[in-house]
Amino acid sequence: MNPITIIIVVIALAVYLIFQGVKNFQLHNLNLSLKNRDSETVAKIADMGMSRKLLGGYVCDLYKLRSYYLVKETDKFEETLRYMIDSMDKYRADDRDSFLETYFHTFLIKGNRKYADWLLDAIRNTGNEKLIRYCEESYAVMLDGESGLIDRMTEDINSKLYYGFALGVVLFMVAKQYSYLGDDKNALEYMRSAKACFHSKAVYMPVVDKYLKEAEA
Repeated sequence: MNPITIIIVVIALAVYLIFQGVKNFQLHNLNLSLKNRDSETVAKIADMGMSRKLLGGYVCDLYKLRSYYLVKETDKFEETLRYMIDSMDKYRADDRDSFLETYFHTFLIKGNRKYADWLLDAIRNTGNEKLIRYCEESYAVMLDGESGLIDRMTEDINSKLYYGFALGVVLFMVAKQYSYLGDDKNALEYMRSAKACFHSKAVYMPVVDKYLKEAEA
């Protein structure tokens, strides 16, 4: 191999290793500060120009949001949440949809209509029809006590419109509606099916596990 080529490869490798080292160092400090519930340090690291270049604005903003939520700094949490919602066009489409979906359902479960409304408005602006459809239906079931969507949602399940997390949510919502109607047999069946679709760390898992534990006791 040409000596010049070797030098270029070595330099490129060294730059890459330095880049990864600094990136991992920043992530380590963010995770440590988050674990210690030190929102001030999380914010300082996340707002550093180097951090935003290495990790990306979305990751940095997400760390700030999580830290404010953990320490219950409501004003800063709401400010950051509104900023992220208003900055959706700056994030990658996958990051945007994942963020909106995860946090929308987090606050849906908690019954927080205020934050769910903010996030649902942003979801509607994505133009993702499937995401919009099942999130609107979930909102109706969880916050408005709707029980008349069983046939429509069951049809979507059978037509394989959804998969993964979304399918789990739709199954969960069908179970909730049967529960509202006092049909515990169907509610239990659909809740079991919902659990099979969720990752062990999905936001719905604690609720599903609690329901199944109580129903099967």
